[in-house]
Amino acid sequence: MIVTGVPGTGKTAVCKELLKLAQQSGRRVTVINYGSIMVELTQERGRSLHRDELRKLKLSLQRDLQAEAAKTISQRVAEAKGDVIVDTHMSIKTGDGYWAGLPLHVLRLLNPNAFVLVEAEPHEVLFRRPKDVTRRRDEVLESEIAEELLFSRLIAATCSVLTGASVKIVKNPNGKQVEAAKEILKLLE
Repeated sequence: MIVTGVPGTGKTAVCKELLKLAQQSGRRVTVINYGSIMVELTQERGRSLHRDELRKLKLSLQRDLQAEAAKTISQRVAEAKGDVIVDTHMSIKTGDGYWAGLPLHVLRLLNPNAFVLVEAEPHEVLFRRPKDVTRRRDEVLESEIAEELLFSRLIAATCSVLTGASVKIVKNPNGKQVEAAKEILKLLE
């Protein structure tokens, strides 16, 4: 399963809650963060960068990292016991436009059975982004966040057509991470 969301929707927080719920129920779930794998790969190449700098790399380097990360993730998925969730983005907003977070060559390697889009209202995302001090995000308008959410939905629909996997939208309003996690956990049953 692939869980996605634009920055600030709380997808990683929801995934953390999902892990807690799974552990409480005795279910084995592993969450793999795609961006973290890409950062690890750049570090192995002797280059240290913050994860928010990934989207500012040249497209050719971004594609190479995506492909290498997909290979690494598919190996980890094959070795994992229980359910695996890949935490990533459907689209990456760059100065050059939107890049697909899951291009066809990545989809072929990951072969997901479902896509989950964690969403929040644009005004909530706008409020959340500056509070996450671990990230280096550009300032944006609420209308730009609405556009990012739309692009994610469009790309998710395309990914569904290409893979035959379902698409589920899970709302994550402020303070409702546990409820959102429960909704995703139901998909694993």
